[in-house]
Amino acid sequence: MAAGGTPATRLVEHIALPGDREVLIRPMRPSDAPGIALLYASLEDDDLYLRFFTAHAPPERFVAQLAGVGERGGFGLVAELHEPGRPGRIVAEAAYELLPDGDGELGITVAPPQRGWLGPYLLDRLVRHAGERGVANLHADVLVANRRMVGMLRARGCVVVDHDERPAMVRVAIGASRRTPTWPARHERSRLLVEVPGGRWHAEDAARAAGFDVLACPGPSRGWSTCPALRGEPCPLAAGADVIVDAQRGDLGADLQGAHERLHPTVPLCVELPPAAPGGTPGGTGPPGTAGGAAPGPPGTRPAGPAGSPEATRRPVRRRTERVRAGTDDIVVVGILQRLARRQARPPGQPDPPGQPGP
Repeated sequence: MAAGGTPATRLVEHIALPGDREVLIRPMRPSDAPGIALLYASLEDDDLYLRFFTAHAPPERFVAQLAGVGERGGFGLVAELHEPGRPGRIVAEAAYELLPDGDGELGITVAPPQRGWLGPYLLDRLVRHAGERGVANLHADVLVANRRMVGMLRARGCVVVDHDERPAMVRVAIGASRRTPTWPARHERSRLLVEVPGGRWHAEDAARAAGFDVLACPGPSRGWSTCPALRGEPCPLAAGADVIVDAQRGDLGADLQGAHERLHPTVPLCVELPPAAPGGTPGGTGPPGTAGGAAPGPPGTRPAGPAGSPEATRRPVRRRTERVRAGTDDIVVVGILQRLARRQARPPGQPDPPGQPGP
């Protein structure tokens, strides 16, 4: 395998396989369109649907446009399989198209016999190339049913940008210029980072409707995490947010809360507590800065959660940490987030506007 050297020398790699076979990885070029079309034609209907959201192979126009991605500032790679006595053929393609904001739109196709290793390998090379060219993030629309692709992107620490229910799809982003994705350089809306299992939060649609840009971190994948905050390092997404919501549960939620309070002390944090126990205080009667029946405690402490949970341990909280109960009406939760975002935007020491309670 050829590796190391300058970016230019890393664009071509020869990978030896058993049986005197070899995979050649090289930059995509317009003349690859027929070979890419044959790759698509070899796929089963289910594979076509996972890749293109339809059981039909894309038209020649699409394939020709993909093969010429480099002429528009993007970049692509193909993997050619060479076997004794047979002409080489394309068994995988991976490319990104430049978006107007400078990020890239990602797509990958791998023939079934080469899956399991070649997809992640191509993604690593594509991400490295994008980062060297100053592309901050790579985005992808992925069907929820495409578990292999979802798992590959989660392993790289993806964040969820948006959802679509028809079909069930997520839009995710991975970092290219650095391991963790980053916010767009230019924005006009408040930025909300949500730490939530699976990357889906109940109030995200209401938050977007209220004027927030929302990114969701789905949490560790298969017992390990690329989260910089859990490694004790500042997170660019958290540092660039106007508000953070911690909706993770158990030890992970407590660890994230502690990490954000230590590493990003100037960013307001809203902790979503477990639902109140049956017969508990009804929602909306907690102290200022809480909702959904969060049980009050001594000044400067966290409300107690269910017995045995990390939330049950009282410890000092910072001025910008607020709490809500899971199940609180989305409009109420978004109202709290809006107040936190307005407070974040004001110069230090400036009081809350009339009608806006303090912490």
